[in-house]
Amino acid sequence: MKFRRKLAAVLAGIITVTAFSGCSMLGNQTTNALGTYDFTQMDLVQLNKPSEGQDVAVIETNLGTITAVLYAEFAPKTVANFKKRAEEGFYDGKPFFALQKGIYAITGASNDEGTEGVTDDGKFIENECSVNLWPFKGALLGYSSQQGYSDSRFFFTGALEITEENKKELRGYTDQETSAQVIPDELITAFEKRGSVPGFAGTYTVFGQVINGFDTLDKILWSASDKSTMKPLEEIKIVKVTLDSYKDGKFTIEEPTSDKYLTAKEIAELQNESNGTSGSNSSTAGSSDSSSN
Repeated sequence: MKFRRKLAAVLAGIITVTAFSGCSMLGNQTTNALGTYDFTQMDLVQLNKPSEGQDVAVIETNLGTITAVLYAEFAPKTVANFKKRAEEGFYDGKPFFALQKGIYAITGASNDEGTEGVTDDGKFIENECSVNLWPFKGALLGYSSQQGYSDSRFFFTGALEITEENKKELRGYTDQETSAQVIPDELITAFEKRGSVPGFAGTYTVFGQVINGFDTLDKILWSASDKSTMKPLEEIKIVKVTLDSYKDGKFTIEEPTSDKYLTAKEIAELQNESNGTSGSNSSTAGSSDSSSN
């Protein structure tokens, strides 16, 4: 399976955000689980209707309300930690401490700087990546600066433009031994139609998916932030997180807003800006990041 070692580089290299080392809090994550994925068993559950009784999080913010389903089946420890923190009221009043326009917005830290998170035992939670869960627009991903781990911190994903050239390159990536196409067309199409940040794939635990409130998500993701610290220029915060269970008729399922994504031109501008400042700025979530109980 020679292709496995290179798959992460293909996804991240085609549409990359981790290259924004000078301006991205997420540029320090290199551990990737894509090499363990069996695409023949892939079921894109985020595209499916939620199951009766599935965990739901209603996330009220000062810009509006977002409703998301949680995937305890595939990320049990991450979801359990999120639910425990929500039940405790931990997330109430928590600010979004870092934001990259159109790409991500991070919250859930135990301090305003975003350098600490919380778990029951004070230890980071090892990533629970799954071939069934991907960083589509509105996905909830676990975060910490410790490679391959997360804690109470999490972020919402936005979307990058997937060009025809991107799709051609993805489809042209084949198994060196069998010459078979590695990345399924179903996934490539979903990247484009649903919106996504493919560079996050296999690097962070996807544990939830927005099903309602994409207008609020866009307000958050497209807010202005400081280019150096990534902190939103105007306060954005969680007001309250309420846990519930999915039931037909109780929640309205929306399609992601397809006209809000970072264009290829904007991505190139960000990369050029980062290359010009790399070394002068650093992530505020550096090696001093920690989890606490």
